[in-house]
Amino acid sequence: MKLLVLVTVSATALVTMASPSITVAAPAPGPAPVGPSAGPHRHSSVRTPLAAPHGPRAATGFRPFTTECSVSGGGPNLNLDCDDRVMANNEPHIAVDPADPKHLVASSNDFESPLPPDQFYTSFDGGRNWKTGNVSGEDVPYFGSDPSTSFDVRHKRVLHASMNFRNTANGRDDADVVVSPSSDGGRTWQAPVIVYGGQGNADSPTQVINDKPWIVTDNNPSSRWYGRTYVTWSRFLFLNDDYAESPIWMAFSDDGGRDWSSAKEISGSDRTCSFQETGAATECDQDQGSVPVVGPDGTLSVAFQNEQHEAAWEQGEQFDTQYLVVRSRDGGRTFSTPTSVIDLEDGDRDYPTNVNGDATLTDFQARLNSLGNIGVNPKTGELGLVFSDNRAGQHDVANPVTNTNVYLMTSTNGRDWRGPHRVASGPEDQWFPWLDVNPRTGKFGVLFHQEDSRRARYLTRLATGTPASGFSTTTVSTEASNSFDSVFRPAGAAAGECAKCTTFFGDYISLDYGSDGTAHMVWTDMRREVTVGGVSGHTENIFYARR
Repeated sequence: MKLLVLVTVSATALVTMASPSITVAAPAPGPAPVGPSAGPHRHSSVRTPLAAPHGPRAATGFRPFTTECSVSGGGPNLNLDCDDRVMANNEPHIAVDPADPKHLVASSNDFESPLPPDQFYTSFDGGRNWKTGNVSGEDVPYFGSDPSTSFDVRHKRVLHASMNFRNTANGRDDADVVVSPSSDGGRTWQAPVIVYGGQGNADSPTQVINDKPWIVTDNNPSSRWYGRTYVTWSRFLFLNDDYAESPIWMAFSDDGGRDWSSAKEISGSDRTCSFQETGAATECDQDQGSVPVVGPDGTLSVAFQNEQHEAAWEQGEQFDTQYLVVRSRDGGRTFSTPTSVIDLEDGDRDYPTNVNGDATLTDFQARLNSLGNIGVNPKTGELGLVFSDNRAGQHDVANPVTNTNVYLMTSTNGRDWRGPHRVASGPEDQWFPWLDVNPRTGKFGVLFHQEDSRRARYLTRLATGTPASGFSTTTVSTEASNSFDSVFRPAGAAAGECAKCTTFFGDYISLDYGSDGTAHMVWTDMRREVTVGGVSGHTENIFYARR
């Protein structure tokens, strides 16, 4: 699957109805998602020196946090979006305090305003009562995207990572990696720190977009690096608006997110990274979707997708991805060479495309990716990695038909991997898997979306088990989501019967286990019908459940 900058789709374009005569929301649509083109291209200039400083620094101005509302409920599903019942929220993440299993902080993309910050949701009673509001961020006109959160037990802080950028007529400008700290458990948020700065826009000779940042903290008291927080991201480089590379970068903090190390590239080189846009031979620098985890001994493992393994591309197609993992046993100072975990069936002839040319599912229009994540057993250090792809469907053809499934790979040492193991049965499409390990039972838990029997509808499900014992699956969402009838980013007349199908419902959902073995889950839900400007359709909300 050709790697894209997976930033939120035009956060200034809020709600556009399918009817060509009705547009709701004053802001004009921003630029389309950017990323590598569909075919190979090369540049005479391999590297361009960066003209601006990119190292850690305090934001020169910042937008303070706001607390907006509270939500309470004891039912099986709870809508966390009490601030605006119409505008969309998506890409939720949730983290449970390792020191207190009832302390939860979730986050999401929030489209309630023309320049939205990230949304936070904080609970101190196991998810029964929540405070919600906007996380602090860089000052207007910056806004947030791709949120993730980590608890730093040693420094008694909650750390929220995101991408902050400006959306301009010339594309995404100055796309920074930003961390906003909280010293009171997620009630309030302090001024953000810029971990690594972006540069330029589509009209600039050199543009740097820092996409999909992800954060994790070493909360193992016996670890030599106890209290060290890591952030990884994809550093997209464009030269004269042409894609050049997107290696994985990393920085760390030892003082609760106040100060950060110099950032560096960690994705390394391997013989499987044979295709090159601008990089040196075998350099693994066309990557996306990194997720770091820390094992009980302090070992840092980072999983990410890479599109350079030409041997995995079937005849007539390109850009099937592989999952790579790099590991550090010295607190992020050095990393192993990448280990190739598995090749995916997600190339440019493996999925149908939507009206925007993005990969999607059969009978859907929403942009899709094959990303999952890596997780670790907090007691044994066993690793699990999940993804979805179309290996069971009709792929490598002109008109693919999807039968996507969720698969699990496992490893006891990070080098040797077993799988793929399918985690759920059924002919329906499955996507957006997210994995964690139950610390009480040692079983894997995988949250994912699964197609409902009706067109462009889906359910949210949880699979639990191990490859040896098998998996049992339960439906978490109490109602189906309806992406067929959307008020947010509908496809339009070019999609025919799917004209009101959404083209974007985020890129991930999330699951985290507490130390008591309770699974806490958040997902993008489209059950709610709203009316905007006299036109009805379904919006996107963040729903929560626990098991």
